[in-house]
Amino acid sequence: MDNHIINAVLLTDSSTIDGLISSLLDSDRFKIKAIHSSEDDYFQKILDCHPDLIFIRAMLSNMDGLSVCDRIRSHPSLSQARLIFISSNTVNREHAIDHRANKFLQLPFSRQDLNQVISPLFEQNTQLLLVDDSKTCRRLIKPFLEQEGYDVIEADNGEQALKLIRSKKVDVIVSDVEMPVLDGITLCRIIRQQDHLSTPVLLLSSQQTDKAILSGFSAGADDYIIKSDHSATRKVVVPELLSRIERLLISRNSQGRPERILVVEDSATMLYQLKNSLKIQGFQVDIAEDGQSAWKKLNINQYDLVITDYDMPYVDGLELCTRIRQSNRFENLPIIIETSKDSKADQVKIRSIGIQAFITKPFSPDRMIAEVERVLAETRLKHNQNAMSQYLPDSTVTHISDKNKNGNGPIAEDKFRTLLFLDIVQFTHMSSHLASRDVVVFLNAFFDRMVEELMHFDATIEKFIGDGIFASFDLQEEGAFRSVCAAAAMLKALPELRKMTGLDVHIRIGIHSGHVISGDIGSRHSRRDFTLIGENVNIAARLEHLAKHDGILISHATYKMIKERITVIPTPPLKLKGIKEPVQAYLVKSIKSYHSFSRQMEQKSLSGKQSKNSIEKVFNSHF
Repeated sequence: MDNHIINAVLLTDSSTIDGLISSLLDSDRFKIKAIHSSEDDYFQKILDCHPDLIFIRAMLSNMDGLSVCDRIRSHPSLSQARLIFISSNTVNREHAIDHRANKFLQLPFSRQDLNQVISPLFEQNTQLLLVDDSKTCRRLIKPFLEQEGYDVIEADNGEQALKLIRSKKVDVIVSDVEMPVLDGITLCRIIRQQDHLSTPVLLLSSQQTDKAILSGFSAGADDYIIKSDHSATRKVVVPELLSRIERLLISRNSQGRPERILVVEDSATMLYQLKNSLKIQGFQVDIAEDGQSAWKKLNINQYDLVITDYDMPYVDGLELCTRIRQSNRFENLPIIIETSKDSKADQVKIRSIGIQAFITKPFSPDRMIAEVERVLAETRLKHNQNAMSQYLPDSTVTHISDKNKNGNGPIAEDKFRTLLFLDIVQFTHMSSHLASRDVVVFLNAFFDRMVEELMHFDATIEKFIGDGIFASFDLQEEGAFRSVCAAAAMLKALPELRKMTGLDVHIRIGIHSGHVISGDIGSRHSRRDFTLIGENVNIAARLEHLAKHDGILISHATYKMIKERITVIPTPPLKLKGIKEPVQAYLVKSIKSYHSFSRQMEQKSLSGKQSKNSIEKVFNSHF
């Protein structure tokens, strides 16, 4: 990386992520500007920064990050800016590449993760060797490669290419197959026989027979693209070529992914295509040529996903899937089945086995990759939901069940709730002195301890917001009292948390009661959250911001329901942002009968604990 100052723009709409990135980047090397997408002139502000580097989060306040990627790439002044796409969901890695982001950064990340993503972006341009005996083809493709920042070296044939590879640094090779002197297949085979040559090779050929494709993969090619006439090459092949090259380079530079996939396919051509496509994405891949050998591998190794053909000798895909589902060991193992059988009867038969997806032949490797990412993401989601089932109250489970029964329409209800917001005091400053993984470890420990106290008083955990918690309580007067007791319990837990983490942790808590809208909110195209909205939610959040350190600030609406059970210190009426009328608030000083009520709640929790199995049953039926 050279020594010039790098202008970096942070478009994440998250003060926590902005603070983390700022703390990890060297201030002597990076000039950092955080911009919020909700600002009307946010894009002009990006332009004014003349950024060399832009961090874009997948989910922004008023738009999705992918649309911002497209807008940046289409603007002449920003075409050379490096884009880093940030998301906790690995499914977005594929989308980020398709929308021409340079790198993908998965949350949570460390300083090392950040450096590994940034460093290659400011090193010498990627050296790409373009091997083709057709000058017309090279002249057609080269400008697009150079426009993407590649330094293109040209060769007329495989022999010339070998000389260049041995004398120059080459990061990726794009080669034709049919060439004089030394063809592309032989070139690829020679490269793979040399231990010191691990350069990715992509074959770009007009040969489209199974034999030609199989020969390419057998020789060690990492990918294979079929080129067509010049107009089709420009419109269709070149964008695909750029995308595949980027994936090859990301795969080479990444540490790979933990998921291990078993591909079962009796067609050698299809087997190689699927294997290489999955390996390019960083997956660990094992192969089997029929169901019988696949069953043996399943009983030896542990897999995260099985992809199998339907029609195979010895043990076909249907029997293999049936064996997998009948085994207790593999009952939750996700399966994707590929088939040429597309009748409704066949589809019913296949789905009855309990598979996660089926793809009708013929299909492109990218289509399979998309299904793999979707199935793995859904599997992770289901595991996370089961693991988090202890945090779900009966009311939420009931709503999920109702939604399942009543179709996909949104759920919306007017409800009375007592709302509690909690936040860590000066968390951004605290996190700037910690390594990123230490921040994550601390937050998890903090949330575990606080949620333990909230659940003790039957709270509903609505969501985690950065370093804060939004919770609600039902049953009006009783719920209001439970909320104040839960707040006191969380304050009492702080000394223990400070001792455990070694950090001087302080919190603020705001509480308000009133009617809210309860419903599933979000885009049908992306993500939906079951949450609470309305002015009363805003009041509770504003009270938390104004609370004293390690203090509980409650509104008059909450106080009037439990004033006989607590002692308070009134505050002057507070003018809250976005709220027309001033709000009377009180600082909680003491709670009458706190200890006896806490013991009562503990006994209730032990005698009436929710059945985890019943919750999981609802999830399994819905998801």
